[in-house]
Amino acid sequence: MKLFYRIFTVLMFFAIAAHAQIQKITYSTADKQLLKLNRISPAASKQPNKIALDGTWQFSTDINTLPTDKNIQVPGEWVMQGFEVKNSVYAGYKKNFEIPQSWKNKRIKLRFDAVYSEAEIWVNGKKTASHLGGFTPFEIDINNAVKWGAGNELLVKVKSESKADSLASASTYAVHPLGGISRKVYIMALEPVNFAYADVKTILDQNYENATLSADVIIANEQSIKTNQLTIKAELFKADGTTKVAEKTAMVDQSIAKSEYLQQNISFDVLKPAKWDPEHPNLYVLKLSILQDGKAEDVITKNIGFRQIEVRGNRVFVNNMPIKLRGICHHETMPLRGRSVGDNMWEKDVELFREGNVNYFRTSHYPPAEELIDACNRLGMFLEVEAPFCWAENTEVPAGTEIYQTLMVDQTLDMVNYFRSNPSVLTWSIGNESGKYAAYFKETAKLVKQFDPTRPRNFSQYGPDADEGDLEITNHHYPGPTGPQTYRNYKRPIVFDEYVHLNAYNRLELVTDPGVRDAWGIGFEAMWENMYRTDAVLGGAIWAGIDDTFFLPNGKTVGYGTWGPLDGWRRPKPEYWHMKKIYSPVKIKLAGNWNNGIVAIELENRLLFSNLNECKIEWNLANETGLITADLKRNGKTTANVMVSKKPLPTDKMTIKVYDPRGVLIDIYQFAIVPTVTDLTAAPKAACQSWIYNQSGNTLTAKSGSLNVQFNLVSGDVEQVSNNGKPVWNTGTRLMVLPLTGEGRGTQMTGERQQFDPFTDVCKNRIVKDIKFNKAKNAFTLSITDAYSEASGTTSYVFSADGNVKIDYKYTIKKEINPRQWGLVFGLPNSFQELDWNRNAQWDYYPAEHIGRPVGKALLTSANQVSGPAGPAKLPSTPWSLDRNDLGTNDFRSTKMYINSAQLSNGTSSFKVASNGEQHIRAWKETQGIKALIAGYGNMGAERFFRGHAEKMDRPLKAGDIIQDSVMLQLK
Repeated sequence: MKLFYRIFTVLMFFAIAAHAQIQKITYSTADKQLLKLNRISPAASKQPNKIALDGTWQFSTDINTLPTDKNIQVPGEWVMQGFEVKNSVYAGYKKNFEIPQSWKNKRIKLRFDAVYSEAEIWVNGKKTASHLGGFTPFEIDINNAVKWGAGNELLVKVKSESKADSLASASTYAVHPLGGISRKVYIMALEPVNFAYADVKTILDQNYENATLSADVIIANEQSIKTNQLTIKAELFKADGTTKVAEKTAMVDQSIAKSEYLQQNISFDVLKPAKWDPEHPNLYVLKLSILQDGKAEDVITKNIGFRQIEVRGNRVFVNNMPIKLRGICHHETMPLRGRSVGDNMWEKDVELFREGNVNYFRTSHYPPAEELIDACNRLGMFLEVEAPFCWAENTEVPAGTEIYQTLMVDQTLDMVNYFRSNPSVLTWSIGNESGKYAAYFKETAKLVKQFDPTRPRNFSQYGPDADEGDLEITNHHYPGPTGPQTYRNYKRPIVFDEYVHLNAYNRLELVTDPGVRDAWGIGFEAMWENMYRTDAVLGGAIWAGIDDTFFLPNGKTVGYGTWGPLDGWRRPKPEYWHMKKIYSPVKIKLAGNWNNGIVAIELENRLLFSNLNECKIEWNLANETGLITADLKRNGKTTANVMVSKKPLPTDKMTIKVYDPRGVLIDIYQFAIVPTVTDLTAAPKAACQSWIYNQSGNTLTAKSGSLNVQFNLVSGDVEQVSNNGKPVWNTGTRLMVLPLTGEGRGTQMTGERQQFDPFTDVCKNRIVKDIKFNKAKNAFTLSITDAYSEASGTTSYVFSADGNVKIDYKYTIKKEINPRQWGLVFGLPNSFQELDWNRNAQWDYYPAEHIGRPVGKALLTSANQVSGPAGPAKLPSTPWSLDRNDLGTNDFRSTKMYINSAQLSNGTSSFKVASNGEQHIRAWKETQGIKALIAGYGNMGAERFFRGHAEKMDRPLKAGDIIQDSVMLQLK
C-alpha cells in the first residue's frame, strides 16, 4: 500500500481573542484550488469528552430590555413554546455550565448544530462569535473565555429575522417565525493537536471489486509550541468496530508551528469490501489517530461506506449499476415542535419511508440534522442534500460582497463540509425554485464541484434550463404525465424531485371527501410506470413526505398542510399504501389458477442492486405455507410454480409477503386462485303479493307485503320507503352534478379559522314538470320529469314487492360543468351509520384501516374529537381513517370507487346498492339524516399541482350533453 500525502500550511491564525469569530481553515482541492472553510470539527458528536447542553435554559423575549427569567427547552422554537418575540428583536438564551478541571490542557469547542437564524454567542460576558444562517452547524473555540473547575455562563442572543431567513424563505414557508436554538448544542474538549477537518472518499477499481480508501485531513496545532514528530494512523474496521480489515500508518515529515494547520492525505487499498447501497447499507468504521512522539493525541471515528457515483450520458450509476430514485421530499417537521425535530424522529422517518419502498430523500429545502444522515447511512437511503435557499432571488446578496460570502458561499460549503463523507449522500442540490442562477448560484455550484468532485449537482427548479446547462443533473418540478416522454432522449439525467403533488390545497374537496386521497393512486401509478421505463428519468421525489402543519400554542393552525403520505404525527394516510405498492421493487402477478396442485406466479425484479434470491418471499394459503425462490437478476421476469397440495376453496386467498435483503417487509399480495362458481339457474319464484294503493291528499301510498312506499304527488318525491315498518329511505332523490373545485383559501393555512362548509350541493332550483305512475299489481312504477339550473330530464322508479328498486335516470346538461362527481343523492334515516362495501380496488391487498380497501365496514363516528382540515391538534392514538369532522369519519365519508355492492344500515334495516363495478358511493351526515350519493361518474379531484394527472379522468360537460345511469337497490 502506498501513502499519498499533500502538505499545505495554512497561514491563517486562530482568532481566540475576546471577540473571536468562527475559526477558518483553508482546504486545498484535488486541482489545487484553495477553499476557505468554517472549521467544523469532524466526528464531533462522537467525541468522548463532551457536555450536552440540551434541556432547560432561561429565556428572554427581548434580551436588551428583559431578564432571562422564563424556562425554555433547547432544542426548540420559541413560538412553538408559547413565546412571542417582536420582529427583528434579539431573544436571549442563558445556560450555566461547568468545565471540568481535567480539561484544562485541552481545547474547548462550543458546537451548535443550528440556531435560527442570526446569533451572537457570549461566554462569561465576552462576545466570542456571531453566526448568520439557520440550518448549518457552527463551532467556536472558547478556551480564552471559560473558567476551569467553576461555573460559566453561556448567553446566546438570537434573532429570527435576517437575510439568512429571507434567502431560505423558511419562516414565510412555515407561516411562523422559526427563531430559536433548533438543534443540539454541546461542548467538547479536544487534544491540543487535533483534526480540524477530515473527509473520506472511496474509489473502486475498474471491476468494482477492490477499493482505495482516501482520507484528506487537516491537523490543527493548538498547543503553545510547535509539534514534535507526528504520525497519522488509519484503521478500518467492520461495522462492529472491533474486526480490523486494514490499517495504514504514515509519518508526517515536518512539524507544525503553533496556531498553524497542516493538510495531509492518507490512502490505502481495501480488498473486496462489502459495498454500500440502499439495499445493502454495509458500513465500516474508520478510526483516524494523530500520534505525537508515539502518544495518541486526537482520535476520531467515522462510519463510512464503499460506494462510487458516476454520471454516464443521461444516466447515474452507483457501483456500476444504473439507478432509479423512488423518492419523497422530506421536511423536518413536527406538529407541536415546528422545524425543530425531537424524539429521534429522523430515524423513525427513514424506517417508515423505507417500509414504503422509498430509496431517496430530498432534504427540502435546507440541510438536515446529522441524525437524519446517520439514519440514512445505517438503514439504507439515498439523499439529495439541499442548500438553504428557496425563492432566493427576492433577497439581494450581490456577488463579491461579504454578505454573499457569508450567506451563499459559507452556508453551501458548510453543508458539503459537514456531510461529504457519508455514503448516503448521492447529490448536492444548489437551491430550490430560485431565479437568477448566474448571479446567485453559478459561483456556489462551481465551488461545490471543486470541493467535492465525487458527486453530481442539481438545481431544483420548475424546468430543465434553470441552471443554464451547468450541472450534471437537471430537474423539472411537476412535469405532468407527459414528462417521461418529453425527456426520453434528454442529454442529461433528469430528476422530477417534486412531482405527483398530493391533495392539499383543495381543502373544500378534502373536507367533504377524503376519497380523493385514495383516487390519487390512479394517477401516480400511471406516471411512475412511464418514469420507470424511461432511462433518462433518474426518478422523482413525491411532494411531499410528511404533512407540514403546525398547531401553535395560541390555537392557530399554520403551514402548507396535508401534503404527505404520512401526517405530521407519522400516521400513514391513504397515499402511503399507494406509494408502497407503486414504488415496490418486486412485482408479483397471478399467472394462472390452481391446477393439479400448482399455482403459477409471475415475478419481476426491480431491485437496483439485488438478485431476487436475496429476498425472502413467503406464501400462505389456508393451512399451507412455503417460500418462493427465484434466481432473478435486476429487471428480470420469470414464472415460478408454487406447490399447493390441497385444492383451496373459492373463499381462500393466497397471501404473499416479500422481505427485501435488509429484512424489510416491502410488499404484500393476495390472490384468489380458485374461481367463484355461481348457479344462475332461475329458482321458482314465490307468488308476489299484490300491491295495494291508497291516496290521501297529495300522498300516494303503495304497499306490498312488508314494503311500504309513500310518494308526494306535488313535489315528485319518494317521501319514505319502509320495510317491516322501519324506514330505510326517507327523502327524495336529487340529481348531483358536483363541479371540481380547488378552493382551499390559498395554498397556506395562515392561522384564521379553517372551517369549510360541506361541498355536497345537489343541483339547484328544481322544478317538477311531469309525474307519471302506474299502480300495477306486480310492481309500482314512477316517472318524474324535472328541471334544475344545471340539467333537465327524467328519473324512473320500479318498486318490486321483494324490496328491489330499479332507478333509471337520464338528464341533459344545460351549461358547461367540469364535474368531480355526478349521480343521485338519497336521504336515509339518521340511524344508518354503518357503511359496508365490496369494490374493485386498485390493489389486491390493503391494510385493514385503509379507506380504499376492497371489502370493508366504516362507522359514521369514532371516539376521536372532531378535527379541522389539518387533522387532530393533539397526538392521536387511532388510525387516520378514524379522524372525523361533522360529516363523519374519514373512512365513512370517503368515496368508495368502483363498487360491486355497498350498503348503509343500522343493524336491522339496510339500504343496499347492487352495482356493476363502475359506480361509486359516498355517504355523509347532515342535520336531517344520512345522505348517500350513488355516482355514475367520479374522478381524482382538483388539486392544482396534480391536475395534469387527474384530468386524464375528467369528463367535462357542455350544454346538450347527456348523463344517464341505472341504480339497483335492495331495501331490507
